[in-house]
Amino acid sequence: MRRPRLLVVDDHDMLRQALAELLAQAGFDVVGEAGDGADAVAVAKRLHPDVVLMDLRMPVLSGLDAAPLIKEACPDTQVVLLSAFESPALEQQALDAGCFAYLVKGGPPGDLRLAIHRAVASRRALLGLSGSAAVDL
Repeated sequence: MRRPRLLVVDDHDMLRQALAELLAQAGFDVVGEAGDGADAVAVAKRLHPDVVLMDLRMPVLSGLDAAPLIKEACPDTQVVLLSAFESPALEQQALDAGCFAYLVKGGPPGDLRLAIHRAVASRRALLGLSGSAAVDL
């Protein structure tokens, strides 16, 4: 059994590194990091993570613009968009862009873990995997 593989994307280095460290301590396998949406697309193509955790607002390419490119290149990778803004309109835009979930950064930490686990379970269903052989949840 393997741990869920994550790509963490945020243009704020300290925040991205802290989030990656916390996720690794929580038992996730953080396989990569990126500082903007364009890099996120390139890294996702190379690593094929289970889940991409990506900031909404970034330079070069926003999370909303990068999400469909990631989904096109890696259809079974799930994208969870993180935002500082609680907005039903932005949440709908994220879902329309192919994101699995939209989370507000200031929300409860348990929400992020739950969203990752649900995204991994959804990915497994997309791949037609059953049981716990592919990913240990």
